[in-house]
Amino acid sequence: MKQILLILIIPGYLFSQTHYIDTNVLYMSGNNIDSDIAINTFYNSIDTCNISWNIIYDSMPTSWEFSICFPDCHNIGVVNGSDLLLPNEKSYLNCHMYPNGTFGEGVVKMEIVTNNIHRDTITWYGQVNLSSNSENLNSTNRYKLTKVIDVYGRNTTDYNNKLLIYIYSDGRVEKKINVSSH
Repeated sequence: MKQILLILIIPGYLFSQTHYIDTNVLYMSGNNIDSDIAINTFYNSIDTCNISWNIIYDSMPTSWEFSICFPDCHNIGVVNGSDLLLPNEKSYLNCHMYPNGTFGEGVVKMEIVTNNIHRDTITWYGQVNLSSNSENLNSTNRYKLTKVIDVYGRNTTDYNNKLLIYIYSDGRVEKKINVSSH
């Protein structure tokens, strides 16, 4: 009887859930005057997770660039990485697309391998529209600030001396640092 019980318990233990990702397919948009467009989700570790990630596909206009923030932000051109995430960590998982004044559509797909067993694919779709001159003049007046978050995606009310991400009702995202001399 003990042998049967062990046979039933061990597979469940070996293949139990170690993590989950909030959203696997994300959409972002903006105008060609935006310096970048970005959207994030979160990788949530339940147990210790040894992760590696690779960009497995990207397609965008030739003047566009992209960068990844997972679990830390990386420079443009970095297409893979690895890290060890501890239990109960909520890690920022983000893609920035930099249209460099060009309108069009782009896609970036990332594969994450966890503990050399689990594979997840995250896909970011970006759309950048051509902005008219009158839209450029009034773009900051027509949209409301909807959220301010830190680089880890947490809501914040402390706006001084740190990099913050301002998210507007039109989907526009701005990164700002408010410097305080106090």
